Amino acid sequence: MASLKNTTFTQNDSVLIPDSSTSAQTGLGKIRFNLSNNQNTLEFYDNGAWRPVTGYSQGTIGTGGTTYYMLGNIVHVFTTVGNATFTPTHTGTVEVLVVAGGGAGGYDWAGGGGAGGVTFNRAYPVTAGSGIGVSVGAGGLGGSPTNGGGSPGVSGNPGGNSVFGAITTNGGGGGGSWWPGAPASMNNGRSGGRSGGSGGGGGNSGSGSSRQRHYGGEGSSGQGYPGGSGVRYNANTENAHMGGGGGGAGGPGASAPDGRQNYRGSFRGNMIAGGPGRATDILSGTHYFGGGGAGGGHLGWHRWGYSGGVGGGGGGSYHHSGPYGPGVKLGNGGGQSWNNGQDGQPTARGGRGGTNTGGGSGG
Repeated sequence: MASLKNTTFTQNDSVLIPDSSTSAQTGLGKIRFNLSNNQNTLEFYDNGAWRPVTGYSQGTIGTGGTTYYMLGNIVHVFTTVGNATFTPTHTGTVEVLVVAGGGAGGYDWAGGGGAGGVTFNRAYPVTAGSGIGVSVGAGGLGGSPTNGGGSPGVSGNPGGNSVFGAITTNGGGGGGSWWPGAPASMNNGRSGGRSGGSGGGGGNSGSGSSRQRHYGGEGSSGQGYPGGSGVRYNANTENAHMGGGGGGAGGPGASAPDGRQNYRGSFRGNMIAGGPGRATDILSGTHYFGGGGAGGGHLGWHRWGYSGGVGGGGGGSYHHSGPYGPGVKLGNGGGQSWNNGQDGQPTARGGRGGTNTGGGSGG
């Protein structure tokens, strides 16, 4: 081994770096030029494995999906629903973000869809040439012809699971719909939110002065949070018909408030928003994935409809902006992600979750 001290290089000089076929040296501070499998990649030794110095040598880390070069990082992105394969060209570790499909919102004054689960692994082990199975889950669909909400009396459908090798992330739960006389339990297939990566928000039901709350679904441990509950009549006997917000990968969906709503044009907060998504820097810069869909309602006390969770959650809507007066209000879709969630839609329909974000649909 040679030692360099106070050495000056001219424009015609170069440093000879050992390649992978001649260097067996490992340890902190070691670098090499990897010629195996035609990689031609500058690597450094870190945490027991050789990793590409992607900020200086673009190189490759594998095949499969769509490859992006982002601020010195090499990123393989799989967005097509179905099965695929990632084949690494180096042995070591890679960072992995797995996002499942978001759940559909319920039908009419309903619960928001739960976000697809989000799993992040900063050191997933890979072996050069050994393919890893990948599966991309679809967003949940339902009976609404335009936005994928649940059909009348039926909870929105869950999203599909996504897989990377040994990691399985669960699809988001569908939001509960309005249904007379349905039991209050979650996962009842009607007014209750479905459980999933993140739980769908609860719907509402009952006749007369029903004050029965309908619960949101549960989230999967380490992947997402529960949905909020919905209620038809609040404590002031107003026929609110409010669904709960869908759970997000970074926090729970909001439950329908119990206070008075009969205020035209008043502002009382974004009360049945979808839960926030989870932040990650894997795409260079901070992005959020897995925002919950906002709940929807018959009456509202917000100047706008309720917002989808940051990270692609679909916006919600409500039918009356004041005391049974006109003025449908549409909530914003959640942003700061690969794509924004869709804003809430007229006639009590929530917006779709953002494409390739795992966001749940609005109620």
